[in-house]
Amino acid sequence: MDRSAARSLIYNMLSLCYVYPDEKVYASIAAGEWIMEFREALRVLDGKTLDDYLRTIEQAISGEEKGEQPAMAREYTRLFINASPYVIAPPYGSIYLERDGLGYGKSTSEVLRFYHEVGFTLKEDLKDIPDHIAHELELMANLASEESQASGNEKIRLEEIQMNFLSRFILPWVPTFCQKVTEHSRSLFYKNLGNLTEEFINFEKNYLGVPEELNFLKENSPEIGGG
Repeated sequence: MDRSAARSLIYNMLSLCYVYPDEKVYASIAAGEWIMEFREALRVLDGKTLDDYLRTIEQAISGEEKGEQPAMAREYTRLFINASPYVIAPPYGSIYLERDGLGYGKSTSEVLRFYHEVGFTLKEDLKDIPDHIAHELELMANLASEESQASGNEKIRLEEIQMNFLSRFILPWVPTFCQKVTEHSRSLFYKNLGNLTEEFINFEKNYLGVPEELNFLKENSPEIGGG
């Protein structure tokens, strides 16, 4: 496994963890085989700082939260879908990037246009809007996978596409989203998933060499209400 393939695997695993945990998704998460692959990818990337969060996630799915698909589904719903009086951690970029704090705005259309330009097709079974975090992480997984098979100018082009998408559509909101998940989750799984995702995104910012001038949206993006 090379570094690009390792990054692709991590993005794919994180994407899966942000999909609603119906029985099929929960079975994939609870089986735990992905933990070993994730850990191997971290070794390739020398990501020792991320392993503590992965270890706690492993403990959650093999210990007190094992066999608790309804409980995980309830917590997913509480965090990401319909808590009262407001959704705790909306998993949509537009909620954080639009001045009115509403979903499916201009930024969503820009994400969708980016997907079309790079030939990325949304999974129909997710049934969610284009700037859902699971979609955005999956796109990065696909691009990193393509990069692992490329060389020369094509490899450089794919790296630039990844840097562009990360700086425009992930860095401006995903760290804030992750902090909300970590702060408010009642589940060890989601609490540490938030930490793990935030740390990996920070790793990616450095790995891809995102220039500071491309990171201005993160510092200037509007905060959403509540929480």
